[in-house]
Amino acid sequence: MENGIDRYLKMLLEQNKTEVLGIALKFKIFNYLEKQEMSLALLVKELNTDFKNTKTLLEAMEMIDLIYKEDGFFKNSEISKSYFIKGSSTYCGDVFLHRQEMLNYGRKAMVKLVQDGGQDIANSKSPKKWATASRRFLKQEQKNLISKEAVSLVQSLKEFPKMTKILDLGCASGILGLEIVKSHPSAKGVLFDFPDVTEVVLEHIQEYELQERVSILCGDIQEDDIGSGYDLIWCSNIFYFLENKEEVIEKIYKALNPNGIFISVHVEVGEEKSSYEDSFFYFLGLNFQGRDILKPMDLTNILEEKGFKSINAYTTSKLPMTPTQIQIAKK
Repeated sequence: MENGIDRYLKMLLEQNKTEVLGIALKFKIFNYLEKQEMSLALLVKELNTDFKNTKTLLEAMEMIDLIYKEDGFFKNSEISKSYFIKGSSTYCGDVFLHRQEMLNYGRKAMVKLVQDGGQDIANSKSPKKWATASRRFLKQEQKNLISKEAVSLVQSLKEFPKMTKILDLGCASGILGLEIVKSHPSAKGVLFDFPDVTEVVLEHIQEYELQERVSILCGDIQEDDIGSGYDLIWCSNIFYFLENKEEVIEKIYKALNPNGIFISVHVEVGEEKSSYEDSFFYFLGLNFQGRDILKPMDLTNILEEKGFKSINAYTTSKLPMTPTQIQIAKK
């Protein structure tokens, strides 16, 4: 049982666990363990690291179920086999390292943000940063942690078989839009984002060999045309960065065909601690930067106001990090 200050002191331990996984990824320890049977002595020789501290690191990795020891050899756990072997098709190590990097940066900036505010950040746009993220880690995250759920959601729509034109608005790496189009035998797709980002998206379209069915539209979501005649518009995790959500949702409504479907996938933060604690801390850095937190019903109310006639809203825990709100709105 935790008493008094223990709860808060123990929070410090999570940072150490985070560092352990970060170090293991940077040394590519999971790759070494997968390549051949590794004793401590052999691993130290391969890594050219300190014997005692490497032993301590491996013990820490065992403690958090990243590896286990069998007959004197260290082996990857199933979760490590699935996500932390660099070069594998399901590798998500860069997702972890990027988020760790951003959290470390955010922690250092928080004192200044509390002192001075973050409005300058909230009003800034960073296409080059989004392009780098799309190439470095968003591709991994979208493909290996999100796309399966996204495709399942879209395929569950009774209108899906008859859809002919699909837009992924604010597509980042473009993987979600590509996976959705790939799952439909004849639909065509449009992937929209900043020009710097869509340079990366073009590479991914070529990887998927969908040049004949998927095109790119470049621009700023708030300021530029997003096209028209869509049967489905998918939009995930962009509304935090927009100055005027109402204008964008009105633009989305006009871009849809009659009976077209808009799917919004965003994190919301309510006031009940038991329900929203993870979401609150997930959004803490963006909140300090002056980004717009979405509260329950915010988007639903705007969708109703702009004319969507049928809105199905629910929360899923199948997406990474924190519960996420899904809105499926029909024009």
